[in-house]
Amino acid sequence: MAWHRTIRFFSWLGEWRLLYLAALYVLLGFTLILCVDASERTIRLVGLALQIIGIGTVIWGISTTRKQFGHPPILNLLTSWLRRCPLIRRPVYLQPDGISVSASLVGVRLTTVFTPNPNAPLEERLKHIEQGLETLQKRIDSAESQIDNASSIANDKVLVETRAREAADNEIMSTLEASSTGGVSISAIGALWLFVGVILSTASQELAAWLA
Repeated sequence: MAWHRTIRFFSWLGEWRLLYLAALYVLLGFTLILCVDASERTIRLVGLALQIIGIGTVIWGISTTRKQFGHPPILNLLTSWLRRCPLIRRPVYLQPDGISVSASLVGVRLTTVFTPNPNAPLEERLKHIEQGLETLQKRIDSAESQIDNASSIANDKVLVETRAREAADNEIMSTLEASSTGGVSISAIGALWLFVGVILSTASQELAAWLA
């Protein structure tokens, strides 16, 4: 049971792994300043490096969020915008439109009406009526069978559609959750690095004098 607790403990710690990553880079920058060289130039360069990493991380987070919602990457948008520039000459391709003609066949059901001859004997007329009733019963049974089949198919389609909609709703919720905890978290880390980098680059002289 001890190893179960160990796994749960490391899993619990892993929930804040992005925060650990952000703190690691900040601590690495301060370690470089304190242990290597605490000059104004080193502080300014470390701040510049954190700014560049922070801006790149923010762009990465935005791209991740756009990808989760099915939008094209920012680089593709920029490329598409440049291609639409009126100053760029593009070859024109003429492609004839294809015309497709479809034919539908209409099925016609022919029915036979059993009308007894009024001049026929009574037995023959009764025989025709019995045949008509028998045929009518068969058609009623066939119609009921078709209705049952159509109802079963419709119910199956409704069930499949319901499950598909539930799966789509779950996928949407997963996408929203991933966008809230994924790309936004990455952008927040980039904002932290950018914030620290701006402070180091702006107050590099004051920090160097204080550390000296």
